[in-house]
Amino acid sequence: MAAAQIPDRVVLIGTPSLLQGQVRVSNPGQQKLKIKTARLRLKDAAADGVHVALDARLAAGATQHARATLRLDPCTPPGELRGHVDVGGEEREVVIKVLEHREVALSPDRFAIHGRPGATVQVPLHVTNLGNVPFEVPRVALVALGQANAFEQLFHTAVAEAGSGGYQAALDAFARMLQGTEVAAPKVLFGEAAGQVLAPGAALETTLSFELPADLARHRLYLGSFHVGRTQCAVEIEVDTPASEDASSPPAPRAGKKT
Repeated sequence: MAAAQIPDRVVLIGTPSLLQGQVRVSNPGQQKLKIKTARLRLKDAAADGVHVALDARLAAGATQHARATLRLDPCTPPGELRGHVDVGGEEREVVIKVLEHREVALSPDRFAIHGRPGATVQVPLHVTNLGNVPFEVPRVALVALGQANAFEQLFHTAVAEAGSGGYQAALDAFARMLQGTEVAAPKVLFGEAAGQVLAPGAALETTLSFELPADLARHRLYLGSFHVGRTQCAVEIEVDTPASEDASSPPAPRAGKKT
């Protein structure tokens, strides 16, 4: 049996990957009624062959609101679409309100950099716009950087240095040591792709240039990150020592990686 003639308009709202709403359905028959999908027809044919998913299970004579979901092409732009949906044999007006979605995929999204202080290290990058609005590639990003395990190591060193001086002396020593580990933020330049606008679904290749600060300490491991849109990229910088440096100089202890 078809659902009762209820002229309710169906409204679905969300990003292209998942639009949601509620549909009121009724079962006037004497048997249980189950509706899993509803055929969708839009005025501009933007969703030909697409069905609205429903989860309607009604006892005889029952009426309920069922959850309705719809997935569109990821590149469907923000805006409003109108058409009709067939719910259990009854045609309803449908309004689909597509929201803006911003998402960028980077490959790679983790970078292991080896270089001397002040050097520039280049790494290839592939950028894909997974959103439904244009994305402008930035020109530069800054890496929030710090020495790996510096907090724990320096605290134990400060306590040992303070000796019997007490906690205040240890905290003062720790603050002084921690300040000494601060370095300028490395710049990440986006090469020829800087400023280019990627349409939804489009991709490009470019070369990132990591400009390492001159004040990086030798034999140290630095960890940090930077953002491209909402995507966070992890950065690991291992500072190389120039080959001409005096080999007799003992290396400083290297911070170990956390597991």
